[in-house]
Amino acid sequence: MKDNTQTLTIVTWAVLISAVSILLNDLREFDFNQFETFQNWVKSADKNESWFTSKNAIQWSYYAISAGLFFWKAYLIYGFSYFLSILKEIENGNYFSDNNIKYFKKIGNIFILYTINILVLRFLLAAIGKSTFNFFNELKAEFTFLIPAGLAFYLLAEIFKRGKLAEEENELTI
Repeated sequence: MKDNTQTLTIVTWAVLISAVSILLNDLREFDFNQFETFQNWVKSADKNESWFTSKNAIQWSYYAISAGLFFWKAYLIYGFSYFLSILKEIENGNYFSDNNIKYFKKIGNIFILYTINILVLRFLLAAIGKSTFNFFNELKAEFTFLIPAGLAFYLLAEIFKRGKLAEEENELTI
């Protein structure tokens, strides 16, 4: 079993490192000059014009929403890092530990929160006209598996919880 957990740990590290590199590349490609443009607009803006309907407000909201997208992508990567903790517990022989139950619930929460928040942010991006958004296409893309996977992790947490109870009952009868 130790060989399998070591292999899974290596695969998990590879996935985490590649996900972080993709996120860093996305950050590198993002136009951070947007903030400087916004600051220049603040200095020269017509104070009588409504800020919420101005072009720069729309650009600023695009900037803020994009920052939110980067945050949620990093949060998803953080969720994947819990797999390493689960594998460490299993390697130590603690299959039905309270930590594993807690980690499975956290991973489920992260997957579901990520999916819901990304859908909301992409909808907002489409509303300000910076991207195309089709709800059904988004669900068919990367989101199709994240909500069921999140629910599956909740189910795994419950299975491990019951396994722990059975293990404790078994120790008392021997």
